[in-house]
Amino acid sequence: MNTIRVVQSCVILLALVACVRNRSIFDENTEFPADSVIARSDVDLAELSPEERAAILARQARDSARLDAAGFLEREATQIDAYFVTPEEIEEIKPKTISDIFRHVPVLIEKPGPPGTRLRGGQGCFITYVNGLVRRQAPSDLDTFIPVREVLAAEVYPPGQLPPAPFARASSRANCTTVGIWTRS
Repeated sequence: MNTIRVVQSCVILLALVACVRNRSIFDENTEFPADSVIARSDVDLAELSPEERAAILARQARDSARLDAAGFLEREATQIDAYFVTPEEIEEIKPKTISDIFRHVPVLIEKPGPPGTRLRGGQGCFITYVNGLVRRQAPSDLDTFIPVREVLAAEVYPPGQLPPAPFARASSRANCTTVGIWTRS
């Protein structure tokens, strides 16, 4: 099932590449106010070489396969009380720090402090996993160890529930926020 999703995603992307044009979506003879024109993305797929397009598609396929192997896609489809940050959302956010990725997750709040703004979970208790392994830092402290550009996806399980595998371990506590971060490396 997930292999079909990967193939469908690649086919959709290829179709999108075939439809992209170098100019505005409006005919150049048509007059529209400047603020009504839809801005193009940072990457114009029509200007990429076939090798660059292939590299982008290959990376997306690898990312999707990695998330599938880690169980992220299955948990995203079945867990209703958790928050998932997908690769597409991370790309839209354009994070400068790992905390930027989590700013829209409602169970995480920001707490100003001496070194800067930090994320805080329910009752200040975090259990953080990176690629399925427990880390002893809050997500906002991971920037020194993990470059934000390597973060592929994330999932957050609010306090009051035990998280699913691979996060349900003896160290799991229902009163803590569980954060899972998946990286490309």
